[in-house]
Amino acid sequence: MFLSKKPCWWQSFGLPALTLISILSCESPQLIVEDPEPSFNPASRVAIGSSSGTLNYQVLYAGQNINAGTVTYDDVDTNNDFVDDALKITFQTTNGWELVETHFYVGATLTDLPVNKSGNPQPGQFPLKSGPMAGQTTYTLLVSFSDLGFVCPNTKTEDYFVAAHASLRKLSSLGGYQYESGWGDGLRLVQRGSWAMYNMIFITCDLNTPPNPASTETAFAFNGDQSGCFQNFSDFLENPNRWGWTNGPYPAGSYKFPIYAGAGLCDLSKGIQVGYLLVAYNGSTATFTYQLSGTNSSTGLPYALREIHLYAGAEFFPKIQNGSQAGDFTIAPGKYPYKAGGLTGQSYSVTVNNLSGDLYIIAHAVVHGFPQL
Repeated sequence: MFLSKKPCWWQSFGLPALTLISILSCESPQLIVEDPEPSFNPASRVAIGSSSGTLNYQVLYAGQNINAGTVTYDDVDTNNDFVDDALKITFQTTNGWELVETHFYVGATLTDLPVNKSGNPQPGQFPLKSGPMAGQTTYTLLVSFSDLGFVCPNTKTEDYFVAAHASLRKLSSLGGYQYESGWGDGLRLVQRGSWAMYNMIFITCDLNTPPNPASTETAFAFNGDQSGCFQNFSDFLENPNRWGWTNGPYPAGSYKFPIYAGAGLCDLSKGIQVGYLLVAYNGSTATFTYQLSGTNSSTGLPYALREIHLYAGAEFFPKIQNGSQAGDFTIAPGKYPYKAGGLTGQSYSVTVNNLSGDLYIIAHAVVHGFPQL
């Protein structure tokens, strides 16, 4: 390796959740490693991505030979499009050591690594640094793949040079702190002078599998012996083929009903409990709260409300209010008197006034999070 001179240049790194850093350098020495590959031990090379059976970290050495922690590398998806798009670097100390400040360099070559006139690296001039943080034991930074010129899925694999430096401290048994400079394990950058080290990371594109497309299921509240399946009311209903339950009657009080989705023909063995209906009734006003919980194992998505339809009254079923069928009982959720659509969360409440006596309750919901058929 040797030193050379270079003209002025600007180096900018746009990092998620980090401040844009720009460094101006004019006629500064330039470190050139002509061909590090023959002398680089592949066993010490760090690999991230789909490569298996390889290390994704460096030991963080303090004072040349004290194990003070690790510098770990990973590829991450920052915009949830199922394509990893950034390099995640995590400094983690152990054995009582603490971080005072971190400095990090990554690039396709070492020629832009800041060095002094003697060729020794200058960590304080590295483009990525934490700033003072005495006492912390972990620090994480992100570098966009686009800043590295690495694009998934077009770029399959790539080597990059890294130099990870940390100012470290450890509480001394004699009082005060022991301070040391720390470097991520690798090869020495210069044979004389600084013991600073560099390594190489081998990045492989990971294309993550998105969850299965999600759909919705119809769901109804059910309360055991006080629930009647629609299909058992053929004397009241012209077409009781729709599944679901009417529940009651209930005097004033507080109640908690399980909500089941996908229980066709009122068969609970086919259904999945997705939450509860909470009822608070004081004899004239009732508040009904749909409260979903849990995640579908097939989609990995939490159950979420999309629509609710609710009936509460003195009879088993609501009656149609208008048209030629006015006065007839109905079980069609769209014709229940209380409804809401365009929902996205797991909880929704409805308050109904002007009630009296014992109540029958039908609580329907459209629940999202199920796999498409």
